[in-house]
Amino acid sequence: MSNPAYLWLTDQNDSPISGACCVLGREGAIEIKHLTHNMNIPTDGNTGRLTGTRVHSPIILQKEFDRTTPTLYRAISEGTVLKSAMIKMYTILESGLEAEYFNIILNNVKIVSITPVLYPGNQTGLHSESLHLRYEAITWKYVDGNIIYKDSWNAQAIA
Repeated sequence: MSNPAYLWLTDQNDSPISGACCVLGREGAIEIKHLTHNMNIPTDGNTGRLTGTRVHSPIILQKEFDRTTPTLYRAISEGTVLKSAMIKMYTILESGLEAEYFNIILNNVKIVSITPVLYPGNQTGLHSESLHLRYEAITWKYVDGNIIYKDSWNAQAIA
């Protein structure tokens, strides 16, 4: 089992979109089963010289069907922009306790794809869905030491 990660979503009215998590301190979160994100910068294949500015691909995450599923389908159907999404990642300490160590914060989030994921022979038997999230701004935060970097589509890259 991988280290846990959870998602908190906030709509444009600053209201939480509550998930099914009931773990103390994470109530209302959505448990993330799988997460990927790619960021790249175009380069010339021969010289390695930069040919453009950075490109953010959508954050792709997988979660179980839960009470947020209809709300997320409504958001994609209506083109709703969510105010924020916060992903908190946890590590398991030698003592066996979980400690928050990394955050990804998204602002002005759009759900651009939802795909049901039903694997035959899935050991858990739980149905899940894949969400693709685009955003206007992203912040990466390493909790220990409060090391932060933020990027925005509207910000001009400085070489």
